[in-house]
Amino acid sequence: MGSGKTSWSIQYINKNPFANFLYITPFLEEVERIIRNTNRDFTQPINRGNGKLDAINELLACQADIASTHELFKHLDEESRENIKNGHYILILDEVLNVIEPYDNIRNDDMRLLKESGCVTVDDDGFVIWNKNKIDYDTKYNEIKILADNKSLIYINQKLLLWRYPPEIFTLFDEVYILTYLFEASILKNYFDLYKIGYEQKSISVQNKEYFITDFFVPNTSIYIEKINIYNGKLNENIHQKINSLSVTWFKAKINQDNIKQIKRNLYNYFSNILSAKADTIMWTTFKDYKSKLKGKGYSNQFVSCNCRSTNKYDKTYNLAYCVNVYLHPGITQFFKQKGVNINEELYGLSEMIQWIWRSRIRNGETINIYIPSMRMRNLLNEWMCMNLDYQNRIAS
Repeated sequence: MGSGKTSWSIQYINKNPFANFLYITPFLEEVERIIRNTNRDFTQPINRGNGKLDAINELLACQADIASTHELFKHLDEESRENIKNGHYILILDEVLNVIEPYDNIRNDDMRLLKESGCVTVDDDGFVIWNKNKIDYDTKYNEIKILADNKSLIYINQKLLLWRYPPEIFTLFDEVYILTYLFEASILKNYFDLYKIGYEQKSISVQNKEYFITDFFVPNTSIYIEKINIYNGKLNENIHQKINSLSVTWFKAKINQDNIKQIKRNLYNYFSNILSAKADTIMWTTFKDYKSKLKGKGYSNQFVSCNCRSTNKYDKTYNLAYCVNVYLHPGITQFFKQKGVNINEELYGLSEMIQWIWRSRIRNGETINIYIPSMRMRNLLNEWMCMNLDYQNRIAS
């Protein structure tokens, strides 16, 4: 994080005036940054009545340079694919795309109805297939029909639907650059491995204000031991701890409601009494569904989503609280496991936490304070800062 990936992208775009670029980023503010800082006529798809998908397809057909969001990129259709291939586009993907996600727009009862009516079947690989004899049916399940036709829906254990991004889209571009840290921890890396999409890991270096792609190296993270002050006092001891404490499942359990109230008291104590922190220096998080249970006086409005990344909006904050314990959704883990791919959950959790922490002023090399009530996440951050280079390189390889 903060190594100059976006700056390299802007430089690369400016140095290749005859290439067609599709720049995809999580946030609209980063879309606007690319539009402002490149010497190209980048266009952002705008809904003029027929939806943003029609807008991006029109731009792709015209071989325009396009800057847009992850969300729109996830909805590219057959027309988009043809235009990308014909336009010889270069894709720059800012941060990894969520290529496998739970699909919650349909209940188990609906799925059973679709199967019993003969509208859908599930093939040997778990993909939901819409019956071609019923392709003209116009029902409330039209979205299911479209996703099934794209082989984007997977049925796991007869009870869970997952949305899958079509892997063939990545093969349509002349070049693909993915800007992220700890790629080896991501779902996208495991997805590429599963679908045999080749890739090379590289790093960014800067010399005389010019950015270069270099051979991959793992930076020495021990320099952050002096910059990240992890709280290690009594507030870590007044919560009953197990390895999965502060996970989504833990927050849901009624038995943990007293512990949740204690975390709320700890947050107030940490920010108000231990740090005497002013509101504009604070950044804190938990899972969105449990924000209301932890928010309190003096820090409520400083909440930053735990999956926030690719933004400099909070780079003046330095008093942090990370009140989550990150695990992959069990359906995603099960999907990969059935395919013979085991995901490193520890590395995944570490990556998610570091991405969040780097929204603060640590990205500028300045010191921060952080309270991490989860024993597991606290240990992961300590281990990351204390890793020697040989050990980091073994993980990366």
